[in-house]
Amino acid sequence: MRHRLTAVITALVTLSASLQSVSAENILFLQTLASRSHHIWNKQIFDRLYDNGHNLTILSFEQETSVPGKTFLVVEDFMKRVMAEYENGWDNTDLRSPFKNIMMMYEYYGISSRILEKDEAIQQLLAYPRTFKFDLIIHDFTMGQFLLGFVEYFGNPPLISVSAFNIPPHVTSMADAPLRTTYMPHYASCFDSKMSFVERIKNSLYWMVDIFVRNRVYMFNEDRRVKRLFGKEATSAKVIERRSDVVLVNADFSMDYYQALPPNVITVGGLHVSRKENVPPIINQFIARANKGVILLSFGTNIGSDMLGETINQAILNVFRNMPNYGFIWKHDQPEKLGIPPPNLLILKWVPQAFILSNKRTKLFISHGGLLSLQEATWHGVPVVALPMFVDQFSNAEKLVRAGVGTALPLVELDETKLSNAIAKVLDEPSFYTKMKEGSYHFKGQPQHPLDRAIFWIEKVIENKGLSYLRSPAHDMSVLAVYGLDIIGVLLLVIITYYILIRRHFRKRPTPTNEKKSKKE
Repeated sequence: MRHRLTAVITALVTLSASLQSVSAENILFLQTLASRSHHIWNKQIFDRLYDNGHNLTILSFEQETSVPGKTFLVVEDFMKRVMAEYENGWDNTDLRSPFKNIMMMYEYYGISSRILEKDEAIQQLLAYPRTFKFDLIIHDFTMGQFLLGFVEYFGNPPLISVSAFNIPPHVTSMADAPLRTTYMPHYASCFDSKMSFVERIKNSLYWMVDIFVRNRVYMFNEDRRVKRLFGKEATSAKVIERRSDVVLVNADFSMDYYQALPPNVITVGGLHVSRKENVPPIINQFIARANKGVILLSFGTNIGSDMLGETINQAILNVFRNMPNYGFIWKHDQPEKLGIPPPNLLILKWVPQAFILSNKRTKLFISHGGLLSLQEATWHGVPVVALPMFVDQFSNAEKLVRAGVGTALPLVELDETKLSNAIAKVLDEPSFYTKMKEGSYHFKGQPQHPLDRAIFWIEKVIENKGLSYLRSPAHDMSVLAVYGLDIIGVLLLVIITYYILIRRHFRKRPTPTNEKKSKKE
């Protein structure tokens, strides 16, 4: 009995020691994109790390309360300040142009970095002593690359890069992922992986423009910020981002097009889908009362329905009023502008979107086509009517159409008739529901939940103080060596030299006629 008790105590001590090896570590989480939806995605990661016993310092654009072990450095009113300088505004017709889309994205990134560089929250972080020990830095690499200067500032702890923006184009350079423009659609296009000859040309041009603008304009300015904040000798952000031990991307190939990824790029698409939400009782009551079920309308966290204008709002309201058998839940920031809603309409400033989509009585989701929203809809098997506005929403909507799980109507083309027809098309055709259920089956068919997979790799990096063996060796090689240009050069030199020597040999060798003449003489 005593031996058994000793063995149990020994096992408990060993287990406790192993847990402590990846617990109570100091983690710096650098968020970069002032989007509430991206914050929700990141929040699932840092809340789980906190629950696992880690200490976190978090750069945040949302008002969150600091508690022991979880400190928030809050950037106040960041989105308002950025949008005040954003010259192009919301020109939806221009935004359907892929080139315009790419340029506007980098313009937005640049403005955001310029404002964030001078923010008080960054100064608070710079006030930390360089000797402060962070065991890991997590960086949202969607944008804000100048913040990578903190990696060297705090003594080069392991780096993990994360992004809720699917697989950002620059993964190809920072993680040495193969770039195949002939079957990898750029996010600004609406192509799929099977492109015609002309589409392959266009897609290649989109990639070339993206790479050029990022490297020659955007990253050039990010490096200038690095040197202003961290000193003239600070390492380039392009070099530091390639040190990422693990890159977590919000993608799942049951929904996304094929792309070859290195071993340190881990897909964790949909890690936010099972999050806990506060559900007002009125929502459950409203869903239960709806005759044929409910339809949810939400344009995400960055676009409020009030921003779409009175004409579009009135068209949407008329469509809902003319479908009394369905209950409609509408996320709207200024419901008072809509007047008295019909009995089948519930208007809320904030909706527990994941909860509503998980309800079996939810029949349709009317969405802006944001990736995180579509992942939630797919996970819960709810067909979609997409009303895309900008960035990747157009290509996301096209994926829905091609998969047969929804239909798309660009917001600039919306009127009462077209919206009514789009809703009826999805509700009346059972194949939309059937195919979305198939998509849900494949999306959920994973050996572990995406959030569990993300946390596993993060804590593995902490436990091993980095996973450098997963990084591509190309980062330590010259361009000539990576692409074998030095080998080709040597081979060409050998061939040319051999050719020259052979020619000289045959020039010096006498012809047979000359040999005969010399013998006669």
